[in-house]
Amino acid sequence: MVPKTDWDATAHLQYEPMGTPRGTTPPHGSDVMEFASLREAIHWAMTNEAPAGMHAVIRTASGEVIEPSQLEELWASLQGP
Repeated sequence: MVPKTDWDATAHLQYEPMGTPRGTTPPHGSDVMEFASLREAIHWAMTNEAPAGMHAVIRTASGEVIEPSQLEELWASLQGP
């Protein structure tokens, strides 16, 4: 999953068109938002509504790409039991 070192490292969030194949550059993605930590980026992605037809994708400091399908699980892990 996500390396432990990524949690406190910078992360970049971008809204990409739904259906964009993993690993490709979206043709009309949003501007990239930088966050001081992966925790902050996940919080933003889960508490702010994505533009119509778009979804949040986060790139970690180590280069891992976190897709929407992974966000809910990571968000739940941050919320605790």
